[in-house]
Amino acid sequence: MKLMSASMRPSPPLGLAYIAGALKADGHDVYIIDAIAEAPDQYVAFKGRKDIVIHGLLSRQIIQLIHPDTELIGITMMFSINWLHQRELIDEIGNAFPGVPIIAGGEHATAVPEFCIRQTQCLTACVLGEGEETVIDLVKALAENSPLENVPGIVFRNEYSQPQRTAPRKRIREVAQIPRPYWDIFPFQKYTSHGISFGVELQNSFALPLMATRGCPYECTFCSSPQMWGTKYSMRPASDVADEIELYVGKYGVCNFDFYDLTAVINKRWIIEFAKEIVQRRLDIVWQIPAGTRSEAIDREVAYWLYRSGCRNITYAPESGSPEILQTIKKKVSLDRMLQSIRHSSEEKMNIKINFMIGFPDEGHRHIWQSIWFLIRASWAGVNDMAPAIFTPYPGSALFQRLVDEGKINIEDDEYFMKIIQADSLWNIHFYNEKVNPSLLRIYALVYLFVFYFTNYLFRPVRLIRTMRNLLLRRFESRAEWALAELLKRTKTKVITAEQVR
Repeated sequence: MKLMSASMRPSPPLGLAYIAGALKADGHDVYIIDAIAEAPDQYVAFKGRKDIVIHGLLSRQIIQLIHPDTELIGITMMFSINWLHQRELIDEIGNAFPGVPIIAGGEHATAVPEFCIRQTQCLTACVLGEGEETVIDLVKALAENSPLENVPGIVFRNEYSQPQRTAPRKRIREVAQIPRPYWDIFPFQKYTSHGISFGVELQNSFALPLMATRGCPYECTFCSSPQMWGTKYSMRPASDVADEIELYVGKYGVCNFDFYDLTAVINKRWIIEFAKEIVQRRLDIVWQIPAGTRSEAIDREVAYWLYRSGCRNITYAPESGSPEILQTIKKKVSLDRMLQSIRHSSEEKMNIKINFMIGFPDEGHRHIWQSIWFLIRASWAGVNDMAPAIFTPYPGSALFQRLVDEGKINIEDDEYFMKIIQADSLWNIHFYNEKVNPSLLRIYALVYLFVFYFTNYLFRPVRLIRTMRNLLLRRFESRAEWALAELLKRTKTKVITAEQVR
């Protein structure tokens, strides 16, 4: 299920598939209930509010699909935006299946596990960070009724119904040895028929998520990755990633892959080796990748091999065009070197998107105008897509903790979660910036959009024609195109009440 005000399309849950793969490899019988895939066209008003909806099955519908002999129930809790509904879901499942342990994992569960335990009655434990090894130990301990304090890397509900944290678990050293995602139990035919995919659908093909690396060596203050993964960065062998892609091509007929790595491109030699593996195996695929922080690793040679191996979409993440703000948020990028890298990718005809934010706590007017100038330069360099995200402090990030310490966030208040649910609604968004008037910040966000796309189509008029054609044909080459199409579709979406759901 997904709680949202307006959202991009969901994607098959890669993290859950990895957990399923680990449990399967350990000899357990596993099945999943994908609440969105089972009801992709169902949008239900949350607590009677038509502006905030539950996408997918309701709690009672999920409960009906849980097998009566289920011995353990796991819930993925990646995004804090979903917490208000997941809190209800956990206790409704617990009441329907008394005595069956319920465990949770993901970034939200890792960021505030004690909070999750306190706010629910039926949540047994939260798995922290990487879950493959931890979940095996936890399942074994629960089956043998042995003390949970002996399982590293969890927060569990103790005999006094209070959260108790165990010793930390070390990161998995050999990421290539982690069992592959167990996609066999996922309803691929429903993903395909309803276009459930976060990846750009080149040639109307279904995009399957993939990860070639784990972790990120950087510590951006707006990101929860350091707490979720630590700063240890691990790369799988290039041949191993190519093996996985080749397996999915043959087994599922997938020809489009969307890499979910936090920072996919750090080592130039690795990315070229991987691209050459795809070319040498003659895998007829397309794929998308985030460049992440170390974008300067993409030079002319790397861009050439990326495109030749099927990479058609690439995302850079400057986040701001102000060197001062970049230093404040610990975003270690060189804007000039990033622009040079963008030019190389553009020369190879890749579709380029940049991630940008506005409204950081320390951002002033001067910093915003520096960002506007950078957007013009990025547009000239060849960037195709840009959508300004409003800064939102998510649990687990350094900026979140700073705002908590300053008394500007009270996570115990549901109002905080209502604010982050509405983070993609420009008119209802709550800003955590005291240097610029909120009304002006809204105008600046629109200026970002106008300046970027006006200059983009001014510099390259053919792009406007191509965008209009793609929207008409519903053959999207960029995230902006399918996001616009989804927005148009959302205006026609019928939102119903819980009472109307059969």
